[in-house]
Amino acid sequence: MDKYPNSKQGGLWRNASATEENRQPPYRGHLVITKDMLKTLVVLMQNDGWEKTGEAPDLGPRINLAAWLNTAKESGEKYFRVSGDIYYPKQFNHLFDGSEEAPAAVPAAVPAAAPAVAPAAADDDFPF
Repeated sequence: MDKYPNSKQGGLWRNASATEENRQPPYRGHLVITKDMLKTLVVLMQNDGWEKTGEAPDLGPRINLAAWLNTAKESGEKYFRVSGDIYYPKQFNHLFDGSEEAPAAVPAAVPAAAPAVAPAAADDDFPF
């Protein structure tokens, strides 16, 4: 599995219902999560595979986002095209490079006894 499973796209569109009174966000949208991305997130969660800096949010894996301002061909409406990929620190490469063992210098925040779950083995956990 690649360091960044196929980045997937989505978009953010102006929310016509947003007002100061109802406090809705000025833009709403989505990001497509692929099966490979979901498997990667599950493996990272099972192995505490994210940066632990002591600062919020220290809750779990991160999906990096990028956005470009575009114009819809049909309507001419402006929107942000969004792309996302899953980030994880280099010390967790062993979870995805085919090896089952963590490198010798495992950070203290990651339990050395935590079993690495290869993405292929996680296939059985998904109903799709």
